[in-house]
Amino acid sequence: MLKQRVLSALLLLPLPVLALYYGTPWFELLCAAALTAMGAEWENLVLKRFTVSGMLIAVTGVACVFMLDDAPEIAWTLPAVMTVALYAVVKKQNTEHQKLFAFGMAYSVYPMVSLAYMLSNFGFVCTLWLIGTVWAMDTGAYVFGKTIGGPKMCPKISPKKTWAGLFGGMLTSALWGLACAKCDGLTDFGFVMGVSAVLGAASQGGDLFESWIKRYLGVKDSGNLIPGHGGIFDRTDALLAVAPIVVLILALFPTLDFWG
Repeated sequence: MLKQRVLSALLLLPLPVLALYYGTPWFELLCAAALTAMGAEWENLVLKRFTVSGMLIAVTGVACVFMLDDAPEIAWTLPAVMTVALYAVVKKQNTEHQKLFAFGMAYSVYPMVSLAYMLSNFGFVCTLWLIGTVWAMDTGAYVFGKTIGGPKMCPKISPKKTWAGLFGGMLTSALWGLACAKCDGLTDFGFVMGVSAVLGAASQGGDLFESWIKRYLGVKDSGNLIPGHGGIFDRTDALLAVAPIVVLILALFPTLDFWG
């Protein structure tokens, strides 16, 4: 299982990095591909079948990502409008878990739009730092949790997560922040490391939230698209939680962008 997990990560890692580096339209295309997979995965996860409603999530997300530069107001408001519309559609169908399914619109689209916005407005290094911090947290939590073990964080929601994994992940996130700071010529290493560690810890909220959803729905993984990892949501759950928050903070307080 570990070998398969590592191999999948090594094969997939260059894709987002290259898409980030070359920017438009490659990163938008990557977001579009992810959203297409997310729409199908979410409807299969929640409704246990594929429907036209799932395609609506994908189409809305792709449209928002590509209209972000020319019509940002629409790109930011459309997911909220479509979430309400989707709820109205599935409510008429008397669908089980209708509220949760409609929530998938905002849950999938806003993080992808946020990442596209971050790359366009705050640059490659800032976006790579955010994504890398979440990945470093996930990797560190897995390694330290497996190696050290110890008391569980939330055994009823995610039985395998430990406090050792949390603090180990925060350490690897801080080290990633240090590496980014050195490469970008920053000198306030302590501040960058601290922010990275806190952001890494916050991303675990997204991981726990998806774990709660899967436990509520009675499934182990959100899908099986990525060998050793599960589905798209299993791989991006932590990033989905923090991307919109970080973008909102930077948009409101641009002076906090220490990568600028």
